[in-house]
Amino acid sequence: MVEVPLFPLKLVLFNRSLFELEIFEPRYLKMVSVALANESGIGIVYLASGSEVYKNSDDSIELAKIGTLSSIKHTEVVDESRIRIVVEGGAKFRVLSTWTEDDRLNMGLVDILRDDAKLPLRTKDEELAQMFDQLNEFRNAEGHPKMTLENNNASALSFRLAEMLPMAMEFRQTLLELDDPYRRLDRIQRWVQNEKRRD
Repeated sequence: MVEVPLFPLKLVLFNRSLFELEIFEPRYLKMVSVALANESGIGIVYLASGSEVYKNSDDSIELAKIGTLSSIKHTEVVDESRIRIVVEGGAKFRVLSTWTEDDRLNMGLVDILRDDAKLPLRTKDEELAQMFDQLNEFRNAEGHPKMTLENNNASALSFRLAEMLPMAMEFRQTLLELDDPYRRLDRIQRWVQNEKRRD
């Protein structure tokens, strides 16, 4: 069990996902400063209800029970009260308890979870692997860097598709919470089939 600062966002971060965030609230500017100084992580956790921005002491938030420990890969000063950072998703964690510091920073006692087992793709996953390649080419044509994917890795494919496909955040959170990459891929396959029926 470890204590980590929690960053509640309307965002689900997956293992090896990169995401850019603009930081302006004093509590999060301090959080980033401490994380950089200590070379420590920040816990990105899906905000199930409530506001990302603190307004008053009557605000209440509800956090998901599973989040992602992230590391800061890049920082850029926007102005004297705003910075831009790029975080990369790492290990998943389970939130055991939370509290709020005097500066309104959310903290959590978390249990770091094991990584997915490295399982090979099944024959039934080939269609999803082809979809990943097509989405990757499309994103690259729009100016985004190509995503890399560890060859024949069910977990990596499931996370990259969960990141790329236009899913509701609530559904992405259910995918994050699964600890079996095959079950995750099966859920994604059903989602794709449902979307095709709607079309």
